[in-house]
Amino acid sequence: MENLFEVAPYLNAYRPGLTIVAALSLIVLIQNFLTAPLAFAKEEQVPGMPLQFDHTKLSFRAVRTYQNSAESFPAFLAAVLIAIVAGVSPLLVNVAAGVYLAARLLFWGVYYAGVGRVAGGPRTIAFVVCLLANIVIVVAALIALF
Repeated sequence: MENLFEVAPYLNAYRPGLTIVAALSLIVLIQNFLTAPLAFAKEEQVPGMPLQFDHTKLSFRAVRTYQNSAESFPAFLAAVLIAIVAGVSPLLVNVAAGVYLAARLLFWGVYYAGVGRVAGGPRTIAFVVCLLANIVIVVAALIALF
């Protein structure tokens, strides 16, 4: 059976961006799996109860990191797929997706490690870079659609 890359060879130019989407999917699934041991092993969080707000605890940061990933990934996925369907430059899609991935990895690392200030520090900067990369993809897709 042929795959989509064989049927539509122009999609090969988007392989880096699609690979990033696949990698992020896997990372979010791993975060989901790790949330329970990181959050509940020390009994700092109670399953089924609202999250106890305390940035000093890894349990809080692990759950919030996963929640943020689960909230932001669908918009990134949609942006990349719509941009590809709309025929946005593969270079733009791949570079913006790469920036998004790099900033996401930085965001996760900083948040898990508890580095910097709670607001306005390196975590916030990484989040904003992710957001801007996603906006670039969405705006390019909208322009290509019209």
